[in-house]
Amino acid sequence: MSEFDERTEQATPRKREKAKEEGQVWRSKELISAGVMGGVLALFYISGIKTFHHLADLFRMFFTLKIRDPYEIIRTSITETLWILVPFFSVCIIIAVTTGISQGGLVIRKLFRLSALDPLKALQRIFSIDGLSEMIKMFIKFTIFSVLFYILLKNNLKNLVQLIDKSVTEITYSSFVLIGKAVLYCFLAYLIVGVADLFLQKWNYERSLMMTKEEIKEEYKETEGNPQVKARIKHIQREMARKRMLDAVAKAKVVVTNPTHIAVALQYDSKMLAPKVVAKGADYLAEKIKEVARKNGVPIIEDKPLARALFKIKLDSYIPEELYRAVAQILAYIFNAQKRGGRL
Repeated sequence: MSEFDERTEQATPRKREKAKEEGQVWRSKELISAGVMGGVLALFYISGIKTFHHLADLFRMFFTLKIRDPYEIIRTSITETLWILVPFFSVCIIIAVTTGISQGGLVIRKLFRLSALDPLKALQRIFSIDGLSEMIKMFIKFTIFSVLFYILLKNNLKNLVQLIDKSVTEITYSSFVLIGKAVLYCFLAYLIVGVADLFLQKWNYERSLMMTKEEIKEEYKETEGNPQVKARIKHIQREMARKRMLDAVAKAKVVVTNPTHIAVALQYDSKMLAPKVVAKGADYLAEKIKEVARKNGVPIIEDKPLARALFKIKLDSYIPEELYRAVAQILAYIFNAQKRGGRL
């Protein structure tokens, strides 16, 4: 079974985020090239006249030897060449960056990675499906450009031969037109290949991010925590809370029961606003509360209706006013009994 047969699950947002952090995004280089060609072509049509005049001046200087000083020829050549090329280079850079960002977003990646030096991985990339698709694309591009070059040369061969007897201006103009046609043909070729490559790159990217069920489980454990560990932590927290609650029973004023299923411990002194529920429990925990109460001499009073009412109150909360009278009667009874030295 191949690796991709096991990867049946779509990539999670975390997997996509990690892939982007590592510089793994989907981009069509052919579409970027098409965008660059389109920008150059547009610049040809926008500033064609100005570019043509610069080319004509440059050719005229070489062919007529108007300037004799070799240093002046070099300086002028560099200046005129920069005037011609800088706008095209600027457009190429801007469009290449914009097209790249629009496809996969802005990605900042390490310039040097040790994994890039691994020859085994390099061979795997070459002989992988991605490597095969790149070879097919190269063959298609070579075929298309060969055909276009043949068509361009065949349609303009007669004109190129006739340029021998033409003036510098006419040679420049014909060269300019020929370059424009070449760029147009390249743009159309890259556009066709680029659109097809865009869908191919998107498909390859999604396929490379596919995950196995085990990978999703491991990622869940990393992001959400191991369920067993979380359950263990919750168990420990409950045990600690239960221990604190049972410790509070030893300082309680009274434990009210119903009598077997529910037990609620109340704490009260003259500094408190009202009696407070410091411990409560049902069944087994109720028995533990009563056991701690007996060990520490805390009175245990049976009152079913009151026990049920107190059990509904949140832990460490004061009792409501409607229970003041019933609780006060119990506290008064305990106080009088203890004053007489009797046992409850």
